[in-house]
Amino acid sequence: MGQQNNKIEKRRRRAAYLERLKTRAKEAALKHKVRRPKKEAAAV
Repeated sequence: MGQQNNKIEKRRRRAAYLERLKTRAKEAALKHKVRRPKKEAAAV
């Protein structure tokens, strides 16, 4: 059953990795949304 367990571990690691990517993308999007109005206000 070694191969089966490896497949399960791989799937879990992949799911955890994708979850981290999603949270980072959300944080980055929030930071960009906060920054943009400041830049526009400074330019105008």
